[in-house]
Amino acid sequence: MRWLWLLLKTLAGLVVLIVLLPFAWSLYLSTRPPAKTVRPLGTVPIARPFRIGRPFIDYMTLDGDRLYAAFASHSLVGVVDTTTNRNTATIDGLPRVHGVALVPELGLAFTSNGDDNMVGVVDLAHSRLLKEIPGGIDPDAILYDEKEHLIYVADHDGKTGTLLDPVAQKVVATIALGGEPEFCQSDAASGLIYQNLEDTNELVVIDPQQRAVIRRYKLGPGEGPTGLAFDSAHRRLFSATRNKHLIVLNADTGEIIANLPIGSAVDGVAYDPGLRRIYTANALGTITVIQQDTADRYRVLEDAPSHLGGHSVVVNPSTHRIYIAYFGSIAVYEPILR
Repeated sequence: MRWLWLLLKTLAGLVVLIVLLPFAWSLYLSTRPPAKTVRPLGTVPIARPFRIGRPFIDYMTLDGDRLYAAFASHSLVGVVDTTTNRNTATIDGLPRVHGVALVPELGLAFTSNGDDNMVGVVDLAHSRLLKEIPGGIDPDAILYDEKEHLIYVADHDGKTGTLLDPVAQKVVATIALGGEPEFCQSDAASGLIYQNLEDTNELVVIDPQQRAVIRRYKLGPGEGPTGLAFDSAHRRLFSATRNKHLIVLNADTGEIIANLPIGSAVDGVAYDPGLRRIYTANALGTITVIQQDTADRYRVLEDAPSHLGGHSVVVNPSTHRIYIAYFGSIAVYEPILR
């Protein structure tokens, strides 16, 4: 029976280690000197029912003073009033929801629901689910292409992109991507969609009119691209990769303009066009802050301390505030300008 006793002691030690490690890491993060480029303004908890397991917010979408947070682990979307930094509503019944695409002119939102391979249609005025329509295999990132008036859904496991008509509320095309899609962006001027492919280390350009991938850009040293941001004025794409690179590309040619070091375990990246700053959310507790001096010149300002588990990130272009999701809350920061 001695072996059983040793096994139980080993298992107990592992449990203690797993429980204490996040607390120890958080304690370490709290001892770091304050950031020079961002100032914390507090956190916004998203109201949710009790559930065993780690809370997890995936993508966030900002529309004016409303922030929509897809709470994947709890199958709901939290609505935050950014003027007060309070959770004002929740939209339930969205199985493992990943993202939200807003169509303001219709008063609707469309959500990518991973557990049932569906896209939810949500009434924004009443914060309620109206119906679900097919969305490909494991719908993940989602956006509204304003020029083409189409919803685009990145189907992670299906390696496809699904186009939906938001008025007819039906699928109009399925596009083979050739890889597992992560974050995506659309160009309001051209209607083109830019899509990171995580497993092939590529960024592909999708033409919704042709219903096809029209260009493929290799990301050089970048491996495992996740977050993607777009500077439409200067035609620059910012692809954040798992091996700690931010790859800056010419959106029209795919030329790699810059390769910048970023923090560990990156997921999201956001661009502030007013301040010309780029922020990456790094899950091991940092925000990499990068200054865009010109379209072709960039400087890493610092890896600013943040919360453990920092995941997706959005920037309010009017207030310049930065919102980073971590577990079941959203951390709010403001830029420090010198």
